[in-house]
Amino acid sequence: MPSEDPTGEIWPLIRNAYRTALKRLNARLAKEGITFPQYSVLLALARHGSMQMNRLSEHMLVAPANVTGLVDRLQKRGYVRRAKKSADRRLYVIEMTAAGDEMYRRVSGRFASYVRSIENDLTPEEAAATIRYLRRILARIEATTEI
Repeated sequence: MPSEDPTGEIWPLIRNAYRTALKRLNARLAKEGITFPQYSVLLALARHGSMQMNRLSEHMLVAPANVTGLVDRLQKRGYVRRAKKSADRRLYVIEMTAAGDEMYRRVSGRFASYVRSIENDLTPEEAAATIRYLRRILARIEATTEI
């Protein structure tokens, strides 16, 4: 039974909802032979096009070293490739291959169905209110400079 004072309950609920959804999504993606972080690389490339590793890490909100490992694994599977696009030999652009695009499209369709199945339990009014409240929470988090 929820307490009368919801202080401190919002953050654990957001965290637990995210973790549970991610766990179930990862289990589904494992059947496709891909992880959620690998899918996130394909998603960033699909949305923003080919890009350098540092820009990819910014889109994914992770350290460049994490992206390097993800790209290495995706490249071994033929989903991405590193391409030279500059006179600077150190700079590579990460590009999605046709196989990567096929994997992205297949997984994205299933991911969209999963998200819809969660949202379908809400009325349009509840969905709109949830979006409004989460946007307010996100704005507050983004506005907070220190913890």
